[in-house]
Amino acid sequence: MIPKLLFLLLLGTSTPAYASDRLDLQIQQLLNLVSASNCSFVRNGKTHNSRESVKHISRKYAHYEQDIDSIDSFIELTATKSLFTGKQYLVNCDGQVMPSEKWMHQKVAELSRQS
Repeated sequence: MIPKLLFLLLLGTSTPAYASDRLDLQIQQLLNLVSASNCSFVRNGKTHNSRESVKHISRKYAHYEQDIDSIDSFIELTATKSLFTGKQYLVNCDGQVMPSEKWMHQKVAELSRQS
């Protein structure tokens, strides 16, 4: 009985760790793409460069880390809108402006195709 219980406990703890490692990798890859982009990010009407945006997203990630269980929840909680004003974040790449949520999901799709 004890070996079976131990097996179930180990199985239960190893699966989330794998998922967590995969999610951490996805988040880091996405942040690297943001940082390397030549896009500007607009939050509450103010324009920020990509490095400033990574810092901001990283701070929000630290705040919401316990609530994030997927790349979609990461994007939703850290990179779509202001906590204070509710205003949507925008991304401006070469004059093409779009909601940051859409841009982030496009980047995730690109990463998925590369894998």
